[in-house]
Amino acid sequence: MCFRPADANMSVTCPSCGKEINAVLGIVPKECPFCGATSEDFEGSSDIKPPSAPAAPGAPKAPGAPQPPAAPGRS
Repeated sequence: MCFRPADANMSVTCPSCGKEINAVLGIVPKECPFCGATSEDFEGSSDIKPPSAPAAPGAPKAPGAPQPPAAPGRS
């Protein structure tokens, strides 16, 4: 099964042609593949950051002390 994080959908809008340009691995192309505008003209290109790795899980807790056996006939 493939898992895609929610923040993986990153794109910028080209001001020249108005089309959305998707960032690949958090990197926006240097020019628009549709009209050739340079990346300095893209809106929001400085806001894009590559997705970060998930946090590491916490350490497991120590097991509790064993309980003494119950007396026969008692629950």
